[in-house]
Amino acid sequence: MLSAAVLSGGCVRIVDGSASRAGAARPAITMSVKDILPSADEVRAAVGNDMPAHESPLVGGIDVLPNGIRDNNDAAPIECIGAISVAPHVVYEKDPVTAAATQTYWNYDFGVAASSAHAAVIKLSSAPDAQRLFASFVQQWRQCAGTTVTMYTHDSESTELYSKVSDVNLHGATLSATVLGWDNHHTPPFPVEHAIGVDSEFIVDVDVAVGVHAQAGTRAVEIVGAMLRKVPRPN
Repeated sequence: MLSAAVLSGGCVRIVDGSASRAGAARPAITMSVKDILPSADEVRAAVGNDMPAHESPLVGGIDVLPNGIRDNNDAAPIECIGAISVAPHVVYEKDPVTAAATQTYWNYDFGVAASSAHAAVIKLSSAPDAQRLFASFVQQWRQCAGTTVTMYTHDSESTELYSKVSDVNLHGATLSATVLGWDNHHTPPFPVEHAIGVDSEFIVDVDVAVGVHAQAGTRAVEIVGAMLRKVPRPN
C-alpha cells in the first residue's frame, strides 16, 4: 500500500469554493457502495487509454480501507497522508463510516497516458457527516500544499518514498491536487492526480498515476465526476 500511497502527487494553486448542497439532508436511499465505483469504460474515457480493473473490488466496512500507515513512524507528517493517498484507514477511522469499497486499475504498457488508478467509495452515516468530513479535507489539503510527505518502507534498503502536494483546488463538491512522487534511490519524479468529491452521504476518492511523458491534468477529477453522477437522487 506504500507504493499506492506514493502514486498520489502534487502542485499548488488554491481556488476558493464550497461543497454543493452543504449540510443538506436527503432522504435515505439504499445503494451499494460497489455500484458507485467507476467502470473500466469510465476510467478509459477519463484517462485516455485502456485501464482495466485489477481483480475484484474490496467491499465491506471501514476495514477494507488500506491500513498500513498509522503514524509518523510510517509516514511524516502523518497529518498530510490523506492528501497524498487514496482513503487511508487512519483518515476515516474516527468518523461514522457505514460502508466502503475500493478498486485498483492499471495498464503498464509503454507510452500510455496514465498507468494506474485507485478508487474508493466511503459511505458515512448521514449527508451532514460527509459534508463535515469533506470540509475538513479541504482545510487539511490546503495546509499540506507545498509539504513533502516521507513514507518509510522499513525494508532492507531503507527505502523512503516522497510525495509533495501541490495544485490544491476546490471546485464545488470536488477537491483536487497534484502529488509529485520520487524516492531516495534516484527514481525520476512523476506526477499523480488526486481528487475527492462528496454528494449526500458518499465521499469518493481517486488517484491517477500519469505516464512518464504525460502531464497531470483532470483525469482524476473526471473519474470523481463519473462516480458522483451514480449517487442516487431522491424522487
